[in-house]
Amino acid sequence: MATIGQLSAGVAHELNEPLGSILGFAQLLTKDKGLPEQASMDINEIIKSSLHAREIIRKLMLFSKQLPPMTSKVDLNNIVREDLYFLKSRCNKENITLVDRLDPELPRSTADKSQLHQVLVNLVVNAIQAMPDGGEITISTRHDDKNVYLAVSDTGIGMNEKIIKQIFVPFFTTKEISQGTGLGLSVVHGIITAHHGSIDVKSKVGKGSIFEVRLPISHDGEEA
Repeated sequence: MATIGQLSAGVAHELNEPLGSILGFAQLLTKDKGLPEQASMDINEIIKSSLHAREIIRKLMLFSKQLPPMTSKVDLNNIVREDLYFLKSRCNKENITLVDRLDPELPRSTADKSQLHQVLVNLVVNAIQAMPDGGEITISTRHDDKNVYLAVSDTGIGMNEKIIKQIFVPFFTTKEISQGTGLGLSVVHGIITAHHGSIDVKSKVGKGSIFEVRLPISHDGEEA
């Protein structure tokens, strides 16, 4: 994993410069008022693909821990509430019901807020892709004496034991090429590990899956 991380960081840095040039020149071309319609459409596809590639590079840098967490005390419930509008909109398009069950007494955790947003979105998108015929996703929070928990469960196709053992391996995916890069769950795993937490997965084929993230509770006087 350490070797893959070093390789990912190197690849990301090497690709950033030429990709920036491709994106920059393509955006300049869109300002040419004399472009034929087809050429303009093709340039927009170049920009769209470049932005997609840049997002993959960002995930590679997260996976290789080139982007360290910027931590503060955060409320997981607020993370969920802030993402609900966007996530419900996405779910409605896929004939999926999104339910939230939040612990009203949830303590705060020391974490990078933007990275936890990414964790939640990645887990929900993963659940959406596991339900091609619609279904239900439940986002829930809970806590015990030492930890807070964020769970995303779905009623999708589920996974067998062989797949479960590989889901956090970088670039492993069971999806079509157009649906994912195989980096989403490895990035989630990397973020949670960097926060001194863990992620547990339970799944049954044809019954759905549950991904539960555990993060330590913040203590009074803890430095961010």
